[in-house]
Amino acid sequence: MRNKQRKRDMKMRGSDQKNILIVMMVVISPPLARGEDGFVTWGDNYYTTWGHPALVISETSEFQLTLDHKSGSGFESYKIYGSGSFNIRIKAPQSKSTKVTTSFYLRSKSSRNDGLCFQIFGNKTAYLLNTNIFVYGEGDKYQRFRLWFDPTKDYHSYRFLWNPYQVVFYVDDTAIRVYKKNPDIYYPSVQTMFMHGSVENGTMVDPMEMSCTAKFQASKIDGCATEFMSIDKCFGLEYWWNRKENWELSSKERKLYMNARKVYLDYDYCLDRKRYPKVPQECRSYG
Repeated sequence: MRNKQRKRDMKMRGSDQKNILIVMMVVISPPLARGEDGFVTWGDNYYTTWGHPALVISETSEFQLTLDHKSGSGFESYKIYGSGSFNIRIKAPQSKSTKVTTSFYLRSKSSRNDGLCFQIFGNKTAYLLNTNIFVYGEGDKYQRFRLWFDPTKDYHSYRFLWNPYQVVFYVDDTAIRVYKKNPDIYYPSVQTMFMHGSVENGTMVDPMEMSCTAKFQASKIDGCATEFMSIDKCFGLEYWWNRKENWELSSKERKLYMNARKVYLDYDYCLDRKRYPKVPQECRSYG
């Protein structure tokens, strides 16, 4: 009888030890690092700069900006960057108005600013994507595309690759615009830039379309965070986006790029002789 009781006690102790071990494993397992799923948390990386506060949809990366009859809204990154690959996933508002604009952009803070910009807006029966580059305070360098998808139905990726050799605008990993460094032309490698996003109206929007909501997913930031006047530290090859394979498009990327421009390019300021009788000098820098 005592032997049976001893065996039962030993089984219980073994079972208890297993349970304790399981509990210990759960308690001491380190938490997942932020960004391992490809996204970053909203509050740790961005803050609302104007308009309505951003509504956080999830505890990690998803948030939304609202436009109503009173105001739009915008956000900015806490950190400033000197190079990198900057990706945001956007689900645009369901508005065909040309005046409702959802933007993702990089911009420096100076009186002669540099900047890179995506703008999504309606066009009655379709949606268009405008791209723009500011170099030393000069903008209006528009290239506009007809989107090959409905940007209001699902999230799509909009990305800037920015290094000392080229700037590339990507939509869902397809390059649509390339600006190459040219020794004779100013290139945006002098000023550090912040990440921004916004939804706003150019003029009065039809009240029937109010309010509009733009949804964002903040992807993991692959960028060289630095100080305002310290862009040079961001040019090193320790950053993957600065390495030689990213100095120009790959052959596969170039095929997609050429096709996108052939099929979907709606307007290119470099080809607008009415507005620019003389071809702008920087047009030689496009790949």
